[in-house]
Amino acid sequence: VTLLKTLTMDKYSFECGRWLDINEDDNEIVRELPATGALIEEPLPLIKYRVTICTGNVSGSGTDASVFLSIIGDLGDTGERLMFMSKNNVNKFEKGNHDEFLIESVFLGQVRRVRVGHDGRGGGCGWYLDKVLVREEGQPESSATEFPCFRWLDRNEDDGQIVRELVPAGDGVHCNFTYVSYHIAIKTGSVSGASSDSRVFVKLYGEKGDTEKVILAVSDNDLRNYFETARTDIFTLDTYDIGKINRLLIGHTNEGLRAGWFLDSVQISVPVHGMQYMFPSHRWLCKDEADGKVEVEIYPSEVLEIEKLINYEITVVTGDVRSAGTNANVFCQIYGEEGKTEILALKSRSNNFERGTTEIFKIEALDVGKIYKIRVFHDGKGIGDGWFLELVDIKRLTMAMVQIEVKKEETTKKDKKKDKKKKKKEEEEVEIIEQLQEVVQTFTFPCNRWLARDEEDGEIVVELLTEDDEELEINSYEVYVYTGTMWGAGTDAKVYITIYGETGDTGERWLRKSNHLNKFEKGQEDVFSLTAVDLGVLKKLRIRHDNSQASAGWFLDRVEIVDTKDDTTYFFPCKRWLAVDEDDGQLARELVPVDEAFMKKGDEDEDESEFINFSEH
Repeated sequence: VTLLKTLTMDKYSFECGRWLDINEDDNEIVRELPATGALIEEPLPLIKYRVTICTGNVSGSGTDASVFLSIIGDLGDTGERLMFMSKNNVNKFEKGNHDEFLIESVFLGQVRRVRVGHDGRGGGCGWYLDKVLVREEGQPESSATEFPCFRWLDRNEDDGQIVRELVPAGDGVHCNFTYVSYHIAIKTGSVSGASSDSRVFVKLYGEKGDTEKVILAVSDNDLRNYFETARTDIFTLDTYDIGKINRLLIGHTNEGLRAGWFLDSVQISVPVHGMQYMFPSHRWLCKDEADGKVEVEIYPSEVLEIEKLINYEITVVTGDVRSAGTNANVFCQIYGEEGKTEILALKSRSNNFERGTTEIFKIEALDVGKIYKIRVFHDGKGIGDGWFLELVDIKRLTMAMVQIEVKKEETTKKDKKKDKKKKKKEEEEVEIIEQLQEVVQTFTFPCNRWLARDEEDGEIVVELLTEDDEELEINSYEVYVYTGTMWGAGTDAKVYITIYGETGDTGERWLRKSNHLNKFEKGQEDVFSLTAVDLGVLKKLRIRHDNSQASAGWFLDRVEIVDTKDDTTYFFPCKRWLAVDEDDGQLARELVPVDEAFMKKGDEDEDESEFINFSEH
């Protein structure tokens, strides 16, 4: 092949002289050719890379789908290569297999990433990939670069993705942190026939590089039939950080009966950068409409700032005891020195929280600083909702001063005149300096208890401290709820409370288990016990009900909370309705504590007014 650059008349030659045939030579139908010619002093060598693909040992881990792989290095990439001829197995990608392939390409320099995926075709095409090993042919196995995965590439498992980018194991920082999530919302137009049955792909171009062309296979909002008229489909692309997005390539493969597509707009949110990009399109991508193009490059019309989040990696270990697993929905909230996250749903497409399993969730949430406690709970839904939680591990990326070794440099002319022996000795000397670097902080929260209505204390919510925390401790609070004495004061609705203190809050808790079978009746005192990380001095509480059942309106007289650690009682007067048809119609009240003398004065005033009313009669 000869390439002529017409502007400068520069000429490049690409020598091949080989078969591209599955039945000839090395059975390859793809060839990479290094540039040669007068302008090339030293052509890059052709290298054979030996790739070992390790399929996991979990149930159903093998696949019959077509697997492809691309090696990415400092000097370029191999492009997507079909993993067709395994050198050591006839039946490829079976459970526990280590399949070896050879990829011939022009020298890539330092190998940085591997992109691996499959076409999602065939029954049971889901695949659990342990890792990929890459080395130059002829080099020892010990020199191979390891790219760990340990995840599903399956539309019905994990996050539903069937293509993953992997980074080397020795990079220090786990790929879950080095990767950025790009949330891509694609709006199909509302014109007649706007929907498409074709497969849509995107490619992002950024300041630090660009992504591959990625087929958008599995949406977050799981609408199944994608790119329907006037609908928005949301996809997540996890890839290395490409920096600020400059432009977007979007198109489709022009397959299916109704391939033509009217694209209204694309919105890309990057929470880790705190940025959102708007890409207007409002045009056809169709062979038979407008200019006949099926792909288009779009530049952002607007770049907005959004709330900046960071990546957390949450590892949840379910105990290996009888009936330990749960089908309920599990949630977590993280508390740190700089605030707390929202309530985070721990979910994926896999059947999570089975007995003896370890699950890893990548979550984007507010940076709360150094973590001191977490709250884990489930909603009690589903058959067999009881759950035995062994431990939770949370990793976050942070900047810290790290000690690194650097060689001492000669600074003065006198040093140069020193004898060779001394000079040699000095060259070997190193000094330790401190440098600000990204490091992964790990917080371990042991639990080893049931979150089940029919086990232990019957609670399905637990607060956990890090295993090395010596300052904070778990405390127990007794909550006394006094319902008023007027007619219709009681309620059968579900009542929830949140207690706030100096060091955080309890989160919203359902007041479920009282000393009375029938709770919150007229003139009744209900006592509840609540366990949480010690809150310090209590500041306020929020109490509400869900307005369920007939006559849900409730007159709350007061709440008293006893801190059992130091036997302190806090008084929270209310004397108001929580009802849609009484008072101001609110179902929630925020109450602040008052001292005991104020409470007694209030009671005396009430007794006095009752006495006056009685004597008037």
